[in-house]
Amino acid sequence: MACKPLFRALSLSALILLSGCQALRGTHEIGSTPAALTDWNLDGRFGYRAGNDGGSASVKWEQRNEQGALHFSGPLGIGSARISWSPGHAELDNGKEILTATSTTELAWRLTGLDLPVEALQFWVRGLPWPDASARPIFDQTGTLTSLDQAGWQIRFDRYQAVGGLQLPARIRAQHLDQRFTLIVKNWEPLP
Repeated sequence: MACKPLFRALSLSALILLSGCQALRGTHEIGSTPAALTDWNLDGRFGYRAGNDGGSASVKWEQRNEQGALHFSGPLGIGSARISWSPGHAELDNGKEILTATSTTELAWRLTGLDLPVEALQFWVRGLPWPDASARPIFDQTGTLTSLDQAGWQIRFDRYQAVGGLQLPARIRAQHLDQRFTLIVKNWEPLP
């Protein structure tokens, strides 16, 4: 009979410990603000038009702090391609050749014809202005970024989605001269 109270006490202790671990895990996985989110995977669609050229593709984005990769697959004019980067180095693999550069912007231009600052897109995709360039942001009454003029681009954040307690963009539309793109995020996966 003495085993039952001991078993209950141990079971209760284990349950409390496990629930505490779950609570800690939940707060550790996702930053408390979009700015604190540095590691993620996302899946979506990317459509663009640059002058008379344009296309669309499925996109998978893997971001780990300052290193990242964008995988494009679909009609984009070549079938599939991957732009990857780390500080001071960027690479474009289109399945036929591998090109390197110090900037992802140059490689995005080679792939799409867009003068797209991928460095800025790393912030825009979280609903944040890029800190390396001046900006004119417009926020709604809740403090959510709705539009932004930055680096020559006019960006609209017209749809957000709840992800682990954060509001993150679900659709971004942007225009720069005769260039424009739309990024639709179908799935956000914040990482610890």
